[in-house]
Amino acid sequence: MNEIRDIAEKFYISITNGETQVIEDLLSDDFELIVPMENGILSGHYKGKERFMEDVLPLVFSCVNPEEIIFCKNFKIINSFNNTIISMAQNDGITLSGKPYNQIYLHIMTIEDGKINRLIESFDSALANDSLWGDSKKLIPDELFSLKNFS
Repeated sequence: MNEIRDIAEKFYISITNGETQVIEDLLSDDFELIVPMENGILSGHYKGKERFMEDVLPLVFSCVNPEEIIFCKNFKIINSFNNTIISMAQNDGITLSGKPYNQIYLHIMTIEDGKINRLIESFDSALANDSLWGDSKKLIPDELFSLKNFS
């Protein structure tokens, strides 16, 4: 049980520190990011570590100056069981739009064989749309989110 908590903590710390190689090393090749919304710049189901590292992270990081914001500055693991972590993370700072981005994320993370293979992420999409995304184009998901397609 402590192993999955350690992996989750390492994931958050690597995001805080902007250590993309550590993030990449923590993800399984078949990693999935699920943002359970229908309409937003980042919404839907993104499949594969490569997709996350090459499309999702660059989109998010391109909207901020790392000297003005710290992602996942604070995080708390609320519960862990079997191979699942439920946690919350918080960041604050200013985006490139000049607006504050004091966001709170709810995460459900699944870890298997020492790697994160799924991250479900919920956040205040209105705040993200107003402060973070600016003129960003929607990152087309591999699949729209739907509970009927969720396994």
